Amino acid sequence: MSLIKNKNSLPTEHESEYHMLNSMTAFARAEENINNIQVVVEIRSLNSKNLDMILRLAPTYYIFEDQIKKSIQQCLSRGRVETMISIQENVEDQDKFEANIDRATEYVRVLNQIIDHFQLNHPLNLRDIMKAGGIIKPIEKENNLDSVAPIVMSSLNRALDNLCIMRATEGLSLAKDLENRLGFIDQELNKIIDLAQGQVAYYQQKLKDRIAVLTNNIIEVDPLRIAQEAAILADRSDISEEIIRLQSHIQQFRNFMEEDAPVGRKLNFLLQEMGREVNTIGSKSGNVEISKIIVTLKSEHEKIREQIQNIE
Repeated sequence: MSLIKNKNSLPTEHESEYHMLNSMTAFARAEENINNIQVVVEIRSLNSKNLDMILRLAPTYYIFEDQIKKSIQQCLSRGRVETMISIQENVEDQDKFEANIDRATEYVRVLNQIIDHFQLNHPLNLRDIMKAGGIIKPIEKENNLDSVAPIVMSSLNRALDNLCIMRATEGLSLAKDLENRLGFIDQELNKIIDLAQGQVAYYQQKLKDRIAVLTNNIIEVDPLRIAQEAAILADRSDISEEIIRLQSHIQQFRNFMEEDAPVGRKLNFLLQEMGREVNTIGSKSGNVEISKIIVTLKSEHEKIREQIQNIE
C-alpha cells in the first residue's frame, strides 16, 4: 500500500487564523435614551439546528415585530435567539400623577348621602376619599410610535452588531481548537499509514507465530505458502481507500472552515463521513497498534463533534 503522508500535520500560524466561523452562543445589550424615550435591547443566542426567534415585547409595540425579526434574520442564520426589548416613553414624566376629580366628587356625594341617611357624626377626611381607589393615577400619554420606531431599530442594530462580534470572537477560538485537533488526526493518520505499509510482513509473522503454537514447532510450513496467505489477509485488510477518503474529508473540513458563510451543517455532515471512515479502518485492520490509534481518533472525533454543535 502506497499513500502520501500529510506533510503539513501541524497548521502554520497563518493557516490557523480562520475568521469565518461563528459561534451560536453569545449575549449583547444596547441602551438608548433619546427625546425622553428609553429603549433597552438584550439579545441572547444559543445552539439550535435552525433560526428560532423569540421576541419579548410589550403588546403596545407589536407593530414593530416583523421589522425586528427581519433585522435578526439578516444578521443570523442559525441559533435560538431570545430578544427582550424594554420601551419607556416620557421617562421624565413617569412619576407625575393626576387626580380624577369626577370620581372623587361622586364618591364624596355618596358618602355624604350615607352619613345623612344614618345620621352619622363622621366628618369626611382625605383618607376616606382615598379608600375609593382610582382617585389619583399616573398621567397617561399617548404612545408616539413614529418617534419610538427609529430608536428601537437603532438599539436593536447596535445589539446585533455586538452579538455578531461576540459570536465571531468565539468562532475564532473554536476554529483554532478544531485546527489543532485536525492536525493531531493528521499525525495519527501518518502513523497508521506507516503501520499499514507493513501489513504483509505483520501477517507473515502472525501466521508463523500461530502455526508454531499450534504445532509446537514440530511441523515446518512452506515459507512461500505463508507469504501467500499473509498477502491474502493483507489484501482483505487493505485500508488505503479509507485513508485516502479520510484525508480528503480532513482537507474539505479545512476548506469549509474558510468559507464566508455559515458552515455548521456542512461540518456536521462531513464529520459523520469522517467517523464512518475511522470505524471502517478500525474494523478492517487487524493490527493491534492501528486499533490503539483508532481508539484515540474516535475520542478526538467525538470532541470535534461536540465543538461543531456550537458553530453557526
